[in-house]
Amino acid sequence: MNLKQKKLLCSLIGGTLLFSMSGVGSAAEAPEENFNFDEYVVTASRMPVKMSEVAANVTVVTHDEIEKGNFINVPDILRKANVTVEDGSSGSIPFLNGDNRVLVLVDGRRMNWDQIVTSASKGGVNLNNIAVNNIERIEIVRGPSSSLYGSDAVGGVINIITRKATKESTSIATEAGSWGMRRYNFTTENKLENGFGYMITAEHKKQDNIEYKNARTGQVTTLPQSYLEQDSMTMRLDKDLSNGRSLSLQVEHTDKDFGFGGTAPGQAAWHYENGSGNSKDDNMALTYNLGADNFFRVYRNHSTEKVSYDGLTTGYDVERNATGAEWQQSKQLNAHHTLVTGADWRQTDFKYVSQVIDNTYTTKAFFLEDHWQLPSNWTLTLGSRYDNHSIIGDHITSRLTANRKMNDKTNVFASWGQFVKSPQVEDLFSNTQWFMGNPNLRPETGETVTIGINTEIKDGTKVQASVFSSRVKDAIDYMYPANSRGFAYNIANQKRQGFDLNLSHQFSSQWSASAGYSYVQIKNMGAGATDYSLDLSNSQPNGYHLGVQYDQDKWNAGLTLRAASGRSLQQFTSSSYITLDMVANYKINSDTRIYLKGYNLTNRAYELKSLSTFNAYLTPGAYPMAARSFYMGVEHRM
Repeated sequence: MNLKQKKLLCSLIGGTLLFSMSGVGSAAEAPEENFNFDEYVVTASRMPVKMSEVAANVTVVTHDEIEKGNFINVPDILRKANVTVEDGSSGSIPFLNGDNRVLVLVDGRRMNWDQIVTSASKGGVNLNNIAVNNIERIEIVRGPSSSLYGSDAVGGVINIITRKATKESTSIATEAGSWGMRRYNFTTENKLENGFGYMITAEHKKQDNIEYKNARTGQVTTLPQSYLEQDSMTMRLDKDLSNGRSLSLQVEHTDKDFGFGGTAPGQAAWHYENGSGNSKDDNMALTYNLGADNFFRVYRNHSTEKVSYDGLTTGYDVERNATGAEWQQSKQLNAHHTLVTGADWRQTDFKYVSQVIDNTYTTKAFFLEDHWQLPSNWTLTLGSRYDNHSIIGDHITSRLTANRKMNDKTNVFASWGQFVKSPQVEDLFSNTQWFMGNPNLRPETGETVTIGINTEIKDGTKVQASVFSSRVKDAIDYMYPANSRGFAYNIANQKRQGFDLNLSHQFSSQWSASAGYSYVQIKNMGAGATDYSLDLSNSQPNGYHLGVQYDQDKWNAGLTLRAASGRSLQQFTSSSYITLDMVANYKINSDTRIYLKGYNLTNRAYELKSLSTFNAYLTPGAYPMAARSFYMGVEHRM
């Protein structure tokens, strides 16, 4: 830690103590609020804060939206919310503000690994391994949050909040559709009079090789080794205690067999005609809640994955374990100050059999943030986090935000935040015939400035707009020299800037619509370079979405258009694309409904995953998205 960082940390702690002393005698622990999720969000500040007081670009996907959309995976939910999600043979990863360094949480618990889980993912998380049936809502916060959550929260944070049992209910569902897809689901919950509640879900789904439209020939053809068979189970047990306290136990299990084709056919050695794999994820967390945002949690995540490139020999074999403990407490110091403070400890053990890597990461962290209520409806936050990484060393990240509530329908905000992203294990220690680790890598660091507005204008039209500018130092990139092993290295600088606009309008009790536009520009400047060059791997320089929803009596239906333009033809088969999805639900009675879904109705040939660092070995079209598909299902509540 340098002298400047020490001074910053000491100043923040000293100011916090001063505020605390000024509130002695009247301050007490913030009482648990029976807050309405329609008015509050928790992820942006690690505690319930009114939407009108959050100084961030936040999108919320509700349980009602998830249920009406009949989604079977998290990537489809996020795409509906205009989040870019790249699909590859090994999984799906999200992008926020054009950045794949995104932190994914489940009930505030970190799901990212310190290893590459999906191809070229700096986030180390596969969204397909997260169950959908127990999701209450998803909060999407764009912009850095390292001062609250540590490494990975560079582009933003996605917090998946699970459901807590509120009543006695049991439901079964089945679904079938394109490419032999079959899905069976069971969900049961109950809240007993003694304060004990349980929510249990179980699901089995299976799908044969999908089809895609070849951008060059226009023909729809099978994508080899894209099959999937997955079993998942979740269990949440809650026990209400006295004085607003409670215990919560969460268990998650996923077992998946999948094809590992690598790329579409015709991509030389990167397409595996007989590639296959198996992965298992087992997670457990025990949380002692002392109020709405005060808790102590211990957890353990375990994951194994084995992949064979030829169906016979092992391509890679990896085992990951993460054990962690988290403590958080908010304290109302006085009428104007609420302090959120906490500590994290996490140890990650990982073993790559094929790469002869056996290492352990340990991270210790302490954070605090002051929420300051000012006159004239101003809200100010100032916070810092200290992280000590057993290999990378220690870092301090801070943030400052300001929000002004103009009236009941409008607020404006500005924020400045620092971030840090540690190198992945493979980046540091890999030793294969294709890739060699670089133990001299420096962590990626930088800062982002965001300004925005949320308002409701005439006739009930809601508008959300924000602009951001980000600077990254020592961004990690990859080089694959001809006839040599690839390696990771720090480029000199990277800058990102963008704009995000979303509108929604309720035309009547039956009809509503939403529309949006996003712009992201990414530029890199390598060591020794005199100027920045455009990053051509950006899959959505200009993004567009349009949604129309109809809801009346027993029917509800939705149509969603997604589009992008300004893409590089060196990375993608087309500079733009438009695709259309639909869903329709019909309630036969109060307990039974049937539904129909259709994806890529335009049957467009397009890709969301760029060639990225493998540009010298691949050609555009290596990672095609699925062709037009349809699914029909039925759900019955018993």
